[in-house]
Parts: sequence; C-alpha cells; structure tokens
Amino acid sequence: MLDGKYNSSLNTPMGAINGTITLQSRGNNVEGTIETMGMRNTFKGMKTKENECTFSGNFNTPLGTIQYNATCVVNNNKLELMASTNKGNFKLLGNRM
Repeated sequence: MLDGKYNSSLNTPMGAINGTITLQSRGNNVEGTIETMGMRNTFKGMKTKENECTFSGNFNTPLGTIQYNATCVVNNNKLELMASTNKGNFKLLGNRM
C-alpha cells in the first residue's frame, strides 16, 4: 500500500536533505506532497502496481526550480524513490511515520 506519510532523506552533493513525503492514491491516480527545507511542493502521477507509482513535478529550492520524474516503491513501511531531474539523478529513502 502506497498511502501514508514518510520521513525521508535525500543524499545530494550538498549533503543529506531530510523531510517528509505524503502519498495518497485514488484508483490509479496518485498525488502528494514533498516537504523539506521549509518548502512544500505537490505532485501528481499514476499508480503502476499496488505498491508502486510514478509521478512528476517541480521542486522549488533556494537555488531555483528542479523539474523531476520519479518512480516510487513501498515495501512494508519503507519507501524508495528514484528521481530523474534536470540536475541529475537522486535516490530518496523513507520510513512510514
């Protein structure tokens, strides 16, 4: 099951960035928020399996906007997200709160 709120950690060239990700599915649609660095950004996508989804969005940072496409898998209470961005590829890990 995808739905839930997750503590998250993203390793970047500037160091780890911690935050939260909220996922909510309705049928085959997925939407949610990424909250980190005092900012909140929304996204929308599609559920591809019961525990997998893809989504895209824009993430606003102090250094500018980062566009991304992400694939997300939730196994038990662990979230693993791979994001392809205009600044490179990033892996984010999380745990259900």
